[in-house]
Amino acid sequence: MRSPLQDIECFHLLFLRLLESRLDRRTWVVKGDVNLRAWFASVRYSADLDLDLLRGSVHSVQERVDGLLAAKAFRELLTVQGLTLLRSWKPKQTETTQRWKFELRAEGKTVSLPTRAEFSRKREGGDYALEPARADVVRPYGFLAPTANHYTAAAAMRQKIEALAHRRETQARDIWDLAHLFRTTQASPGPLVGAAAKTLELACERALSLAFDVFKGQVVPYLPPEHQALYRTADAWDRICEAVVERLSELRL
Repeated sequence: MRSPLQDIECFHLLFLRLLESRLDRRTWVVKGDVNLRAWFASVRYSADLDLDLLRGSVHSVQERVDGLLAAKAFRELLTVQGLTLLRSWKPKQTETTQRWKFELRAEGKTVSLPTRAEFSRKREGGDYALEPARADVVRPYGFLAPTANHYTAAAAMRQKIEALAHRRETQARDIWDLAHLFRTTQASPGPLVGAAAKTLELACERALSLAFDVFKGQVVPYLPPEHQALYRTADAWDRICEAVVERLSELRL
């Protein structure tokens, strides 16, 4: 039986599969947690789907996404996966952000699952590539991998460094994601926005500021059970933070 996190991931991947034919894929880029998992093999599942919009009016995007959600084909694909879209609503539709929220239910389960898809019209966050999602991520669900623009490892790294340095509230997931990118890719983040030295300094400070309990609450619940078992004590988290700071410090040189 699939976990709730896998049910949500299945929904995200099906949404992307249908979005290919509904919204010109030259106009949107997958970012954030789904990008890192579906294209860079992160073991951390995503609660939500985040995308950048490169162009397209609020009305046209709203019309296309609403059409996707109402499509018989989408509902039938969800049914095959044992999922039901109980309801969807769109709490924010502005020139900068278009957000849809969803409530799902998996067959045989009584608790509904919340998730969202959010499109942001912001400056482009860096280089992106048009590629299918990783086969090993999609294979358990038994359908073809979505092909979409997604940010490259270098762009994702740069976004995560800037998020770690400048978010209003430091997030453990930014540290975890940077550790994954540093460990699994040879990419360099390239130029950072604004004062790069200050950004890296702030990122280092914040990477050392989060207690194990924050990591345990923000990241561990989104890992597979076999990985959750590795983080019962603070030692592993401390090593992750130290590795990230070491690599960030190298970038400052």
